[in-house]
Amino acid sequence: MSDEAILIELAHAVAAAIGRRDVGLLAGVLAPAFTHRGDGGVTADATAFLDGIRAIPGEIAFVRLERVDADVSGDSAMLTGIQHARLTHDGQRIDDRRGFADFFVKSDGAWKLRAAADFPAASA
Repeated sequence: MSDEAILIELAHAVAAAIGRRDVGLLAGVLAPAFTHRGDGGVTADATAFLDGIRAIPGEIAFVRLERVDADVSGDSAMLTGIQHARLTHDGQRIDDRRGFADFFVKSDGAWKLRAAADFPAASA
């Protein structure tokens, strides 16, 4: 399997793990010194990122990728695309689409997520 195919499969697994609040799987994918950047310049390390996943409010129906593209260069790769999450919170159904950019590095033969950023997708 090509690195591109492995990374795309891994990106889908990460999205599904977020939907299940599976911080164990997510922790295993994160590289040392992982950084997440969100709306308004908010930055989180691995611990804060995983705490945020645990604290997602409401009932998550799914988190999945509508689009993912991978650009691989040696032992690093940039993945970009659109993540779609659906959840119910306080009786309201919420559909959230976010653009994302994930930077992966290969460490000891395994791809690890070194940095991630997400931002609200532009309305159609």
